[in-house]
Amino acid sequence: MITKDKNLNFLREKIGEIKIAMFKAEIDSVLQLPNNIISTIKTDDDGNIWFFTSCTNDDYAKNINDHFYAYLEYYQKGSECRLRIGGKASIVKSDNEFIDSPLKEKVVLVKLNIMQAEYFEKKFTTPLNGKIMNILSQLFWPDNDYSKTYHFS
Repeated sequence: MITKDKNLNFLREKIGEIKIAMFKAEIDSVLQLPNNIISTIKTDDDGNIWFFTSCTNDDYAKNINDHFYAYLEYYQKGSECRLRIGGKASIVKSDNEFIDSPLKEKVVLVKLNIMQAEYFEKKFTTPLNGKIMNILSQLFWPDNDYSKTYHFS
């Protein structure tokens, strides 16, 4: 049986390897955070992913809902694995301790609590065996991809 700690450790490892994700917020208001590419700052022991996302200005961020649902889609070219994480996100209203830059007013710190994660990995074989396995798998076997879903509710 896989425990929540093992699932979280696996996700933390994959997030640490890839680091870059596409951020998509689902906010039901007039003001929206833009979908953009983020770089993960850290994943803590409570299953929170911390990152910055762009925002036009600080007044804009203050008017966005405190909590909203969001997705992070991790993918690194050449790694042939994808990680899609969904969860409850919130804008951290603090002095941005993680950044010291002139761009400080153009970004907001977001904390996303992992509620669901889906991991996909493409399995590869050697070139000759791969061609044979591909032909046979199309005829007799289901897809050779590996995927797993984790729930953190």
